[in-house]
Amino acid sequence: MATYTQYLPTWLKRFLRISMYKTLDLYDSLLDRQEPMVPPRITSLIVGSGNFKKIGKQFLEYFIKDVALTKESRVLEIGAGYGRMAVGLSDYIVPPGRYDGIEIIPDAVEWCNREITSRYSHFHFHHADLENPYSNPKGSGNTEEYELPFEENTFDFVFLTSVFSHLKPNEINSYLYEINRVLKPNGCCFITYYLLDYYAIDQINKGKSSQPFKYLYDGYLTTSRNTHENTIAHPEEAIKKLYEESKLVIKQPILYGSWSGRTQYYSYQDVIIAHKLAEQ
Repeated sequence: MATYTQYLPTWLKRFLRISMYKTLDLYDSLLDRQEPMVPPRITSLIVGSGNFKKIGKQFLEYFIKDVALTKESRVLEIGAGYGRMAVGLSDYIVPPGRYDGIEIIPDAVEWCNREITSRYSHFHFHHADLENPYSNPKGSGNTEEYELPFEENTFDFVFLTSVFSHLKPNEINSYLYEINRVLKPNGCCFITYYLLDYYAIDQINKGKSSQPFKYLYDGYLTTSRNTHENTIAHPEEAIKKLYEESKLVIKQPILYGSWSGRTQYYSYQDVIIAHKLAEQ
């Protein structure tokens, strides 16, 4: 059923959503009912909406089933946000296992250290001062030149959820090389995307995808004319080539998501699981 909000301009819908979240967060604060390790609602405008704890637990199940994550794995998350995945992992990963999270939003890193690291000392969050027009426009660093602050062959598992959907191809290319560098031999990575294959493009053209990818720039599609990084979809074949160049081997099949209107799907976004070769 249609609601009155669908007829409102985008800027007004966002304003109303912000006002509602701020009001609800204020009530939670005044009534002292903010749940531990669950961030304020207003943060969902940048790092994603949905049931915070349920999504974290769902991805933990994916990691255990599809990348053989163990309790003592050494784990790196790039784009930790406000700890949605970290909270999902917090009761699973135990020493000598360890979790490290990289995040470009300073407030998110501070919140995660205060709420999560204070309770789980083997969980650590690190700020990367990188500029992104969507999530961190005041950042100063260049993503294409960023080096992860870890030694080679450090991690058993590296994952990114809804990060490459806000990055351009050259930035993705740089990250894939860095992921290969810090992974241990045979280590795995799990990364979500909006991938463009024939089916997804057809669905977008028919207006049946959940994301309105309207604008074409430099080989990728975006939902925003002004801020490309708002949401970006990448051609599947171009992404495969980047994996090949970075010497990460894709596990087949690619796990397609529901965003493009598929009736059989793995999660919401598409997922590529890959591994580092034992010898390179």
